[in-house]
Amino acid sequence: MKFLREPLVHFLVLGALLFGVFALVGRWTGERPDKIVITSGLIENLQLGFTRSTQHAPSAAELDAVIEDYIREEVLCREAIAKGLDRDDPVIRRRLREKMEFFTEDSVGTTPPTDEQLNQFLQANPAMFRQQGRNPQLPEVRDAVQRAWLAARRKQTNDEAYRKMKEHYTVVVERPKPDASGGAGPEPAK
Repeated sequence: MKFLREPLVHFLVLGALLFGVFALVGRWTGERPDKIVITSGLIENLQLGFTRSTQHAPSAAELDAVIEDYIREEVLCREAIAKGLDRDDPVIRRRLREKMEFFTEDSVGTTPPTDEQLNQFLQANPAMFRQQGRNPQLPEVRDAVQRAWLAARRKQTNDEAYRKMKEHYTVVVERPKPDASGGAGPEPAK
């Protein structure tokens, strides 16, 4: 029983106890990953989506089908993520990028630009709005200037959000070594 006095044994026993306690507490307090909760708010959103797409409120059977379709989608998505099917898929990555950019666009706000802002934008980008070799005045091209101004604001907001997010990462780019012809080619085998 001399081994019971060893500090390594004490460390291992204490570690095992802590691991066990955290495993139990995690089960009691954490959300179960295998639990899907369909809230009344989600049902209202599903009803609203159905009504918008079909131009009529869902019947009880249609609502049940919409809810079942949502559950099917949730189950299949969770299983796909658990199997890692979301990794290294360019279509999924592109969609996630679009969603993040859309998410940051929400912070642009819905306040329409002032005439002064539109005039400044028009003066800074006359080539965008040139008509028949002349630069038009704001009243002639207001809608086009406003659309371009909003697009520029969205891009600026997305770029700023990206720069802030990128600060949290260390980026390492490992470029292939150039081949003898000066182009990038694979390294020769040794």
